Amino acid sequence: MSNTSRNRQPQEVVSILEVSPSTLLRWSEEFSEFLSPEANPDEDKRHRRYSDKDLATFITVKGMMSEGLTYDQARQQLREMRPGEKGAGSMVPTDAALPLAPALTFLADTLHNVADSQQSVLNSQSANRELLGVVLQDNFNLKEENTNLRERMLELERQIGQLRRDEETRRESLRAEMEGRLQDMQRMMLLRSRSGCLSGMFGGGRSR
Repeated sequence: MSNTSRNRQPQEVVSILEVSPSTLLRWSEEFSEFLSPEANPDEDKRHRRYSDKDLATFITVKGMMSEGLTYDQARQQLREMRPGEKGAGSMVPTDAALPLAPALTFLADTLHNVADSQQSVLNSQSANRELLGVVLQDNFNLKEENTNLRERMLELERQIGQLRRDEETRRESLRAEMEGRLQDMQRMMLLRSRSGCLSGMFGGGRSR
């Protein structure tokens, strides 16, 4: 008998089998005759431990349960799978069945690792989808901001154009007003000049 068998804690076995802790406890009690003593310790030893052979037995039990077998039918099949054993009391797997346990354990660990890897890939894909959604939303927001900025620039250009037109109108009005005042001043100066000439002419005639 090999001495390399691992003593696994219930949490590890539950994770490998992908069953609930209550299911593992039920199987430990229902199939105790096929398990190591550590799987069902005495009351003074409360910590359960499972060997590689126990794990191999649970893997077989899980397959039977998935096929719809009852506990009695599963126990009967386990007895038939271990010929050469007599009685149904405290049965222990024969040495002929021992080489299969490490292989089943390795297969269970491999399947568990594959499941973990697949879950990691799914998590990574989910994170990538979320990141892509954020990038797309940011891109949409940037496009919307660019559209708003373009509209504001066009509005500013319209306002600047209107200010230029208003300024040009004021300049034309001021120019016309200044030209009108200059013309008025020129007319007043012309009238004064003519008035001076007439006064000189009439004044000179009276002195003679």
